[in-house]
This record gives sequence, C-alpha cells and structure tokens, in this order.
Amino acid sequence: MIEIILFFTALPLLLVFWFLLFPVRWVKGAKISDKILEPPEGYLYSFVIHVHTQFSYDSLGTPEDVIEARDRHRIDYVLVTDHDNDHIKSFGDSRLIAGKEVKLNDEEGNLLGDLLEIGDVRVIAHHFRGKYRWRLEKRKDYFFELVDLRDSFLERKFRLALYILSSALLYPLTGKERLIRQFAKLVNVEDYVRKFLKEGWRSKVVGGLDHHVKLYFREVGNKFLFPSYDFSFSLMRNFLLSKEPVESGEDLLKALKEGTNLISFSDKASFVWKEGRNIRVYSPFGNTYILVMSSKGGRWEFVGPNVEFSPGENDAYLVIGYTYAFRIHRFLFGLRPLFVSDLLEVN
Repeated sequence: MIEIILFFTALPLLLVFWFLLFPVRWVKGAKISDKILEPPEGYLYSFVIHVHTQFSYDSLGTPEDVIEARDRHRIDYVLVTDHDNDHIKSFGDSRLIAGKEVKLNDEEGNLLGDLLEIGDVRVIAHHFRGKYRWRLEKRKDYFFELVDLRDSFLERKFRLALYILSSALLYPLTGKERLIRQFAKLVNVEDYVRKFLKEGWRSKVVGGLDHHVKLYFREVGNKFLFPSYDFSFSLMRNFLLSKEPVESGEDLLKALKEGTNLISFSDKASFVWKEGRNIRVYSPFGNTYILVMSSKGGRWEFVGPNVEFSPGENDAYLVIGYTYAFRIHRFLFGLRPLFVSDLLEVN
C-alpha cells in the first residue's frame, strides 16, 4: 500500500521533470534539409564575457579560479568585467582581458542603462532585465548582450528550482556534464531574439555569463565555489570567426568588431555566415533544428545540420539552432538550445 501511495505521489513530479528535461516540439512547416556544407574559412576562437571576481562587491571568485576554469574548459579568452574597476588586470595573464561594468545615470541619478567597457569595445548589458533597460541611443557600434545567462535563470526561478531538484535525483543516472547541459533549456532564446528584432536593434550580439561567485570555501587541498565558474564556462561561450589570427587580447577585441560572433551552448562550434545574399548554417550535430527569424516577423524552420537559406527581401536576421534527441515524423523530442547567430543584415 505504501509503495502505491509513493508511486502516485511521485508520478506527477516525474512527469513535470520529463517535460522540463525532455521538451517536445511539433515542426509542421519545417523543411528537411539534406545540404552538405563545409565550415567557412577563417580563424576560430572561443571566449566568455561578463565575468565577475573578488574585485566586484558582490562576488568572491579569484583570478586564479577564473584562469583554472578557463584552461579546464579550453576557452581561449575570458573578458572579466568587475563593477566599476579593472583591478584584475594586475593579476591575470595574456588571455584574461580586463574590463569593467558601469551603470549610466542621468543628472538626477536615474538609471539609463548598464554598459560593459573592455578596451574600446562597449556592450549594452542586462537590457531585458527591467530596471536595467537601455534608455539611451541604439548605437550600432555598441554590442548587445542578447543572452545574459544569470538573468535568464533568475527570471524563471520556479523552473530553476525544479531543474536543481531534478539534477539531484538524476545525477546518478546522467552524470555531471549531461546535467549541466540540460540547464540550457531554461534560456528562452526565441523570446530574446524576438524582442531584439522587434525593438529594431542593429547591433552585433554576444552572450554574457554575468557570473558571480556567492559562496567560497577554501582550505589546504580543497576549494568550493558556488556557483562554480566551471558551471557557466561549460554551459555557454562565444565563438568568434576572424579573418586574421588573434594573438593577444587587443587582437581579440579588434577581431570582435570585424568578425562574426556566435553564442554557443556547446563546446563544439557551429557556424552561421553570409555567402552573397544567402545565409548558410553548419552544425556539428546531425540532429539539428534551425529557426531563422527576421525583424519584419518572418519565421523559417529547417531540420538538418546544414542549411542554405535565401532571404526573399532585405532585412535583419538572426538564426537559432537547437539539438534534439530523436525525431518521429514532425515531432522533435528533447529539444535543447545549441546556438544563436550574430546579426545578419541582407541588403
């Protein structure tokens, strides 16, 4: 009797976990693509941006922790943006780039926006987070933080709590790496892309971690950080495709302005680029679903790892990629965000 009661008590919870961790999408209008493409030529680099350390008033991580996590996850560069200072520049190495995060206010002290300043690169941050909404000019020469990983988790706190609970239950079956990848499903990339295009932004985009270490314990031979840099570094990074080799932090910032960026939820790079007026997509995963969205409300869907799309009109486009576990006819099971492209303007 007790076993039956426990079963029917646990069943609704298990069903909730199933649909959270294994979402299903019906892609009735998607075209099946059998294209075979090769990645574009160029130099590929990975980086993470919007990372906080002990030099921020609300974070506890050390430069050493950042560098160790960077090297463990084979990330080329980390752009640290502590609040109102770049003190970390005296404690890092050549692949740790120091910037700062500053709040912009008017003469009366009203918040007008949040900006990441790294060298001569400027990134509009936290725009989709209420009070930080950008209220100044939409400058095309500024980058736009399309995904703020921390904000995306905090705006869906209930689902985040369920994910954490499910992680504890499923850890023995899935292991650490697979569980971390599941957290990408909390990031509502389509909503961010839709808002970005509808609001008329024409900036290049990046994905920021906004990582703060809130709990730190250390003794000889042991160290505990929560949340750990390993979590966010393994969950999301940017891939930059540059025409020129990058050999320093200064080179990276220059290449960021001139190259093509891609926000990735995998350590394996995908590519989205323009070939004439055509948009091409290359994914390293066979089970890929691709969604193209335009500022005029256009929406095109494809199933397949390689896609060549010919826009019918001049517009601004963003491409979203997903991976899925398996497909039954027009149903995709286990959908998870894979990437979001840089802004592509077709003229």
